[in-house]
Amino acid sequence: MNNKYKNGVDLIQSTSNGSINQRQWGQEQIECNQAIGKLMDAQPTNSSLEELRKRAANAVQLATTARNTLESIGLSNSSKVLRETFRKNPFEGLLNMKVTYEMAQKIADAKFAWLQLIPHGHAIAVCAEPNGGKTTIFTQAAADMADDGYKVLYINADASASDIKEYANHANDYGYELLNPDISGHSNEQVVEALKLMASLDEDYSKTILILDTLKKFTDMMAKNKGKAFYSIIRSLTSRGMTVIALAHTNKYAGVDGLPVYEGTGDLRADFDDLIYLIPVRNLDGTMTVSTHINKSRAALSETTFLIDQNRKVSVSEQHIDALSLSINNQNLVADSDAIKFILDNIQPLSKSSTELFEIAKEADAGFSRRYLSGVLTRYASDSSINPLWLSIPAQKNGTRYGVISEEHRQQLTKKHGGV
Repeated sequence: MNNKYKNGVDLIQSTSNGSINQRQWGQEQIECNQAIGKLMDAQPTNSSLEELRKRAANAVQLATTARNTLESIGLSNSSKVLRETFRKNPFEGLLNMKVTYEMAQKIADAKFAWLQLIPHGHAIAVCAEPNGGKTTIFTQAAADMADDGYKVLYINADASASDIKEYANHANDYGYELLNPDISGHSNEQVVEALKLMASLDEDYSKTILILDTLKKFTDMMAKNKGKAFYSIIRSLTSRGMTVIALAHTNKYAGVDGLPVYEGTGDLRADFDDLIYLIPVRNLDGTMTVSTHINKSRAALSETTFLIDQNRKVSVSEQHIDALSLSINNQNLVADSDAIKFILDNIQPLSKSSTELFEIAKEADAGFSRRYLSGVLTRYASDSSINPLWLSIPAQKNGTRYGVISEEHRQQLTKKHGGV
């Protein structure tokens, strides 16, 4: 047995007897890692020694799990100290998460770099589906923030060469810096290295805005270690005052609640101060309505709706529109189009009940079941829909009647319910 292998075995024997996560785990974990390194380098062939190596590796895994758990609640790295801490106060771990008065004041007094949506000095992840309005909205944001005196660096690594020319002209007109690694003969890896260098310097970046478009160009979103390493660079920059806005994609499929789900591991949500979804609705006239859905915030963010016209000009709506409900409503309009036409044709000049409409449909062999027809009536009624198509009128005895709604009244209800 060579000396390197023997040293490894001896070191493991002295540190891995019993379950290491129940002992003081700081120095032992380091020594076990060193020992395993020596064993791996020596490439043992003896089966019993290989079993010893596996046992030590398992011990290190247990120790690492214990360490991560303890560090995540901010406690000491000594098991003896931990036991004494919990004996004195079993609530210590939870009370470390207490929201202090200073924390609450920091949230209330946050300064915003753009609208009441982008807090100054924060790391903000903005997620949307592809072609969901991210770049269009934050190109406008870059112009607005540059006009307010910020140094804005917009790194667009996701646009085509033809689009970059338009974005470059916009940046030149509005006074912010547009960067593109490919066109300038550089790589995304060089962007990461440059940001890492900036993060290592003792500089004040409080007047700097960094926009990354898109995040997956600079790190592997699905690799936990790589993502966390890049997010730590972003955290270092924000600790020096920089505001970092990372544009990212959502998954193809929404969650069970119908809301979008960001692409990547859980570290994205954990390591960013704020997580904002953009929910787009494509309107029939070629415009787009995009509303925020704030998933996480460490400041008093305000839900916002953007209107993007056919020329990609961005304006801010006076009121927030429930884009998710509107998107679902638009999908239903297409699926329910035949039933909608049937109902509109038959509720004039006199209002009808659900039962009366079903009898008419049955006689005409329209093919609508009672349950489906009742669902359509409720879905677009004036008392429940964000874009109502008919009046919902309480009947004299029981039930509801449905009648024609005036355009003026429909628009008033639409505005009230947050539709468009």
